[in-house]
Amino acid sequence: MDQIDADVLIIGGGFGGIWAALRAAELVDNVVLLEKAYVSRSGASTISGGVTTCPLDNDDLSKWAAEFVTKGGYMCDQDWTAQLLEGQRERVKQLAGWGVPISRNDKGEIRRFASRGMIDVRCMQYSPKKSMEELRKQAIARGVRIIDRISVTDLLTTDGEYPTKGAVCGAFGFNTRSGECIAVKAKQTVLATGAMSMKGQHQIDNVVCDGVVMAYRAGARLVDLEFSFGGTFSLLMSKYTFGSYNVAIAHGAKLINAEGERFMAKYDPVRYERGELARVVAAFAKEMIDGRGPVYVDMRDVDQSYWDDLKVVQQSKGASILLSDRIPDPKVSPLAIEPTWGLWNGGRSGLMIDLKCRSSLPGLLAAGVAAKITATGTHASAGVPTAFSMTSGYCAGEAAAEMALSMQQPRMPDDLVAMLTERVRAPLARPVGKVSADRLHDSLTMLESSVVETMPLTAPRLKKMIEQTDQASMTADRAGAADVHDLVKLHEARNIAECARLVYLSALDRTESREQFYREDFPETDDEEWFCWHGLMNTANGPSFDRQRIPFEKFPLQPPRKRPRHLSPIAAIMRGSFDPKAYD
Repeated sequence: MDQIDADVLIIGGGFGGIWAALRAAELVDNVVLLEKAYVSRSGASTISGGVTTCPLDNDDLSKWAAEFVTKGGYMCDQDWTAQLLEGQRERVKQLAGWGVPISRNDKGEIRRFASRGMIDVRCMQYSPKKSMEELRKQAIARGVRIIDRISVTDLLTTDGEYPTKGAVCGAFGFNTRSGECIAVKAKQTVLATGAMSMKGQHQIDNVVCDGVVMAYRAGARLVDLEFSFGGTFSLLMSKYTFGSYNVAIAHGAKLINAEGERFMAKYDPVRYERGELARVVAAFAKEMIDGRGPVYVDMRDVDQSYWDDLKVVQQSKGASILLSDRIPDPKVSPLAIEPTWGLWNGGRSGLMIDLKCRSSLPGLLAAGVAAKITATGTHASAGVPTAFSMTSGYCAGEAAAEMALSMQQPRMPDDLVAMLTERVRAPLARPVGKVSADRLHDSLTMLESSVVETMPLTAPRLKKMIEQTDQASMTADRAGAADVHDLVKLHEARNIAECARLVYLSALDRTESREQFYREDFPETDDEEWFCWHGLMNTANGPSFDRQRIPFEKFPLQPPRKRPRHLSPIAAIMRGSFDPKAYD
């Protein structure tokens, strides 16, 4: 057992966590960062598509903010929208100043392109791997203590209760190789564990649901979990990863059906494939349902700068496939493509935070897409999750350090660490039965079948999915682990099952459809009942839901008044009645 103290503890080493560490280390001396894998060699930030929102000094950010708010269905904290854009402008300058590879034009200026779903908002392409390497170096130089390969399983609380009536005072976990346990007692804790995701369904297997579930158990307020459904076009030729879809369509790639038709012209004749991703995925599903599949990505008209940047900036698995001889030449032949759809929140849901990234629990802050991105509401444009991670990380690190300066180390029950140690290591003492950790994860991924089956939700389907997650949780609670490696995966499976259950419960509670959330049995958007932030908290009596009114009177942009109920975009697409003018 290793027990250490910290002024600020950060859980997670992606953009959110490392930026929090950088800023906190400028204000306090004792900053500790725990990472399940290895900072700069793992996680969503390191192998992301290399796209981030890129506001520069001469941009009119009020136009950008208006586009985010309207495309986000007005379900935004508009103060956060402004803070995101202003903060990201500074983060871009810092990345450029450190020499991170960024795509540039012949004049040496940052090359920008329209962000997916947007007209005015612009993105840039950069090297995420080189960025993370530089951020790690900068953090170490500022005295941040990075402890890699620590699987954090629980938040520490001052009263030892879950949910707590006190405050969060650190975290508990174990080394993923040695099994040695660690407890970090901290004045302030920043949760930056990344997206909610199924293990095995995405490229980043270590980014699952750990942080959100830990926070829920401790009693933090989560919001809009039903908007955790999402996906992107990520599978080429049924077996290869396509990691640069958003960049490719910005450079001229198209989606075509088996008849060679650019079908997005029917759904968005202005933005085409650059429209809201959920609508594009729904259009794909409609093409398949109507017998016009398979669908192909046509890259024959993509401009040369895209191919040049793949060699220099992207450095991803998807880039290596496009530049290899294992597939037909994409400059000549369209390639069969499929989307994923399922548990992938991308910041559309998560911990509710204020402008200083404080959660509803004292002592706990959140950064990155473990938090709800209220800056953009229901929309998650290409570039927003990374931009929010960078800016919220900086804000969280600053706020945590400022609060820590005026605090003493908190106290916690003497027996809490011993209790957590026994509970976390218990599977190592149990016999390994027929259901291994790997088989348990396989059973969980079966909750996410084809897009055609997964996107439409109904009460009976959701209740069945809840039953399946309950069964998975019970299995995880009884399962044994053969070694520490299996122990990590077993705790991940338990977290995924619990998080999926919360998502499905939230989806069952919300009786309308809105953007990527599609209740086939409640296909209309209902502003009168559901224009809100839909909250969920853990209580002594189980999950408790609430609806928080969005304070429009304090914001500059107002939604249309008394919007009539209407079919949601996905409902209209699935029913063949979608009129793009009605959803502009």
